[in-house]
Amino acid sequence: MVSLRSTRPSRLIRDSARWFSEGTRLKREARLARRCVACHATLESRRTPYCSRLCQWRFQGGYFWDAARTYAFHRDRFTCQACHRRYRRPQLEVDHIVEIARGGAPLDPANLQTLCHRCHREKTRAFLRGRRGEAGASSGTAHGARAVGTFDVAEWFPA
Repeated sequence: MVSLRSTRPSRLIRDSARWFSEGTRLKREARLARRCVACHATLESRRTPYCSRLCQWRFQGGYFWDAARTYAFHRDRFTCQACHRRYRRPQLEVDHIVEIARGGAPLDPANLQTLCHRCHREKTRAFLRGRRGEAGASSGTAHGARAVGTFDVAEWFPA
């Protein structure tokens, strides 16, 4: 039986762990100052550190993928950023503008965009074709002899 904890990427665990230290501290300070933790607007009470649901998703999106994804959907108004058509939520996906494999920030709202299934599939295929070309063009490889035009999944999808 495989442990669920061992299958999670360490990046997700690290970002979620920040929620209990950094996130808690920021929310406490925002409540005391009566300022929204995300946009710094004035709050009427200290009951919540957010002025709106959108600010809640924006702030929690820095720590949790589901919140970052929800924030991107609402920010982009359920519109594919490639073909500029509106869709219902099941037909949309959230994509990283700069892929995580290329060093893009996994939870940064500026690095997220909403794409329909077709546009996301095309973007992913173009990325994989580019990676395949890079692997074939490199003369020396870290894994010894490898056929030209093939690539190693661990190379472009670091854990």
